Amino acid sequence: MQKVLSFFVVASLAIPLTFAATGSPIGSPISPATPTNAAPVATPQSGIALWENKSVSCSSNTAFGTNSCDQCFDGGTVTVGKKLTGLFDNWTNNTTSLMVAYQSEQKKPNMVSFGSTVWTSTPTDESKVWKNSSDIVWSPAQSGSTKMQYILGASQKVRFLETDLGAGYTLDKTDRKNGELVGMLRYPVVSHIIDASASEGAAKTHYECVAYNLSAPVVTPAPTTPTTPKTPVTPDITKTATGPTETIILILAAFFIAFGLMFSLRKRI
Repeated sequence: MQKVLSFFVVASLAIPLTFAATGSPIGSPISPATPTNAAPVATPQSGIALWENKSVSCSSNTAFGTNSCDQCFDGGTVTVGKKLTGLFDNWTNNTTSLMVAYQSEQKKPNMVSFGSTVWTSTPTDESKVWKNSSDIVWSPAQSGSTKMQYILGASQKVRFLETDLGAGYTLDKTDRKNGELVGMLRYPVVSHIIDASASEGAAKTHYECVAYNLSAPVVTPAPTTPTTPKTPVTPDITKTATGPTETIILILAAFFIAFGLMFSLRKRI
């Protein structure tokens, strides 16, 4: 357990109310009553900010539990070929104590794929997709220290992580069906609780997860035309071919038969 400057802790316990009343911007000059080596405390934010994801119960999908999610959100639907940009994550202190995050302990968010789903990041190095927002101003933990910290007051919220300009994730392909889970962004925040006695707790990683479902076009089968049965073709009866010679013989035979009949009739007369 590490002791944080007790004078700073005592003074900062009153800071949330002061900041809420005055609306002092994040990173504003520290008052003379606060040690000069202390980090600024974030300004509280109220309500749901624009583009924040809808909060859902982590029991609504078993994938949240599988991925150690502490706080869960619905990111909506995505289509194949769509790029997700402008992503961000807020760090919220829901306790009545101060929380401190050290820059060297932080982890980068990552995209989790489901099924045979393929996501590509821009840049291809996923760690370069993310950066701390301009709201986060790291300051030395102690005077002259290289260990950088950021302190978040009780019941306060700050935009902690966001994608860099033009950075994001593209859904390349998937074998999932319409409405099924294809991806989950995991946002980690590593922080320590500072109690009223200025004792700093062990590092704890808090995972916020955003789920994305597939929006695939419903393919309607083309109407099939009934096939008309074909009448079987009866093969022609085999005929004996009659050539010129056979034809002459038949004519002569007919002639003699006719002549014979005529001769026979005349004889009778």
